[in-house]
Amino acid sequence: MSDEEQSPEPKPSRAMGKEITMNPLQEWGEEIEDGAIYGVTLRRVRTETPPEDNLAVPSCPGYVHYKTCKVRSLRAGTLQKLVENLLVEYQGTDTAYVPTFLSTYRSFTNPQKVLELLLDRRLEKVGNEETLPPGSPVPDVLRVQRVIRGILQTWLETHPQDFLDTPQCLHLISSYLTHDSRETSNHLLHLVQSLEEEGKQDVTLQEWRLSTQPSEHNKESADASGNIPELLSYPSQEVAEQLTLIDVDLFQRLQTCHCLGSIWSQRDKKENRHVAPSVRATVAQFNAVTACVTASVLNDIQLRPQQRAKVLEKWIGIAQHCRFLRNFSSLRAILSALQSNSIYRLKRTWASVSRDNLMVFHKLSAIFSDENNHEMSREILNKDEIPLRRTHSARNEPRPLRRSASQVHSSRPTQGTVPYLGTFLTDLIMLDTALPDFVEGGLINFEKRRKEHDVLAKIQKLQLTCRHYVLTRKPEFIQSFYAHRQLTEDQSYRISRTIEPPADSCPNSPRIRRKLTKRFSSLLLGSEVFGPKLNGERVSPSGSCSSCEIDEGLIAALIPAESASSQNFTEPLTPPATPIRDDLSRPVSSPRSPVSPSCALPVYNQQIADLCIIRVSMENTHGNLYKSILLTSQDKSRVVIQRALHKHNIESCQPDDFQLVQILSEGKELTIPDSANVYYAMNTSANFDFVLRRRVKES
Repeated sequence: MSDEEQSPEPKPSRAMGKEITMNPLQEWGEEIEDGAIYGVTLRRVRTETPPEDNLAVPSCPGYVHYKTCKVRSLRAGTLQKLVENLLVEYQGTDTAYVPTFLSTYRSFTNPQKVLELLLDRRLEKVGNEETLPPGSPVPDVLRVQRVIRGILQTWLETHPQDFLDTPQCLHLISSYLTHDSRETSNHLLHLVQSLEEEGKQDVTLQEWRLSTQPSEHNKESADASGNIPELLSYPSQEVAEQLTLIDVDLFQRLQTCHCLGSIWSQRDKKENRHVAPSVRATVAQFNAVTACVTASVLNDIQLRPQQRAKVLEKWIGIAQHCRFLRNFSSLRAILSALQSNSIYRLKRTWASVSRDNLMVFHKLSAIFSDENNHEMSREILNKDEIPLRRTHSARNEPRPLRRSASQVHSSRPTQGTVPYLGTFLTDLIMLDTALPDFVEGGLINFEKRRKEHDVLAKIQKLQLTCRHYVLTRKPEFIQSFYAHRQLTEDQSYRISRTIEPPADSCPNSPRIRRKLTKRFSSLLLGSEVFGPKLNGERVSPSGSCSSCEIDEGLIAALIPAESASSQNFTEPLTPPATPIRDDLSRPVSSPRSPVSPSCALPVYNQQIADLCIIRVSMENTHGNLYKSILLTSQDKSRVVIQRALHKHNIESCQPDDFQLVQILSEGKELTIPDSANVYYAMNTSANFDFVLRRRVKES
């Protein structure tokens, strides 16, 4: 729908020294149809000059012609309406609709259902041709068929895993193409056949362990010969490059739909133990790096502080090379290990680290500061050049990185980037927590899917940059990495206390701003594990390296048999084998339109629009997990306690048996009164972390 108007060229005006230009877009409102809600925008676009006799104003310089178009975008609808809209928006005005739908539809349906509706739409169009009243225009059936083929081709090319997971969908497409002899795409048939061949192969979680890991035969022969070199015997740059190769391989294999909060949060169900394998593989590698760093620092208890400081400096140098390579995943893993309580508390060791290396460590740690919702790390991901400058006087100064021939010819080469995936998964979990899946009338909230796709699109863009890495794989390093001794968190802390008994505080440890240093999935899932309590000494959660869920099938090869047998691997290094569900609360629909694109979203550690997200754990539970809860300005203590008990699957207890306590810094606490409004009673300058503490019964 459009209306034409002619008007002079709008000239910019100036007000207080600033130019003001006419906004070509204007929000008009919403249109509600049967089974769908559309957002309406008026768009003013410039058009070609119409014929002279149609001009309302004589043609002359300074006059241009505009057309006002009414543009509709689907905000919510039934599944059938969403699928039908694929045909409307394919090569239509809403160019983001098709990629958004294909990236997020698994949140509310499955591939087979979408495909059946898509192909039924074609049959419906063809069937309507026989029942049209006399004089009605005949539908463009051939055009509809071409659009369906275009959608199928886009789907097969961009999301092939959907069809590998559900082979019956390939049979539906093959049947559709076989019975349609008028206009069959050879390329589309080739895509289907290639996926059918690939689907015949045994696709299991072992694929996600990648070819980078050595085979059992190679590991046995290497162990027998004793020729596996020490991991830290390699130059720092080489270690960073090999870790980057592993991370690049994992990141390129990542299926972005696995990152959706509604999918990742279902991983704890028994029937979903293999859900989101690509994210699980990334988590496993992250934790393998962290465990490797920790073990290399603590492995030899006979080292003098100066010798152990050399190991820290080695890892700081490796971390700096990861920064130059823009591998933020291994960079974060190394820093998480160095900031873990087991290593951070070694004051005599840190006192022997050179000032220049400490300065580099501070700069690298600042990248992942959680201030302003991790603003610094987000900005760095969008930059092509590396802002971190090297200190020329530093020991273990990295050599300038060798550039490939394809990079040298450009003054500003495109760089590959491997992000820390936890930042994106945190965003997706916050979105899943803050926005409802359905709006009034049971319609699917597609505005929520648009916001999720904005995050997924950033991941996909970074995946494309990984093609610019030019690095050479070294199998002997892979053997050294996976043969390295691993320690559980409990073992690491006990060894650390043996190296330096807890006689006093740690004034010489690097003073960086550490807010709940976490392992990978703790940031992803909004849950973490407190450090161990030994000999009555309580470890502050702000100084602990918390645990993360690791898929046992993926990580089994990373742990030596003696370590695995000495203690159950899932405790305390990981949550239980069947993880506690980390469901996220859904907000109650407000009188305002729940699909409004301008609504403010709550984020962790910030109160926005009378909403915020807090994390609540159960006290005195080994391997304690946080649960994310959406808190409104109307929630009283009892309501929050009841919701937290439900999240922790503790339905047998009564809310009156517990107190809600906020964990502050330096071992301080804030007990929320029973009748208080938690939103206003909490300390907003501290982390939004709470525990449920059972009340002491009076005798």
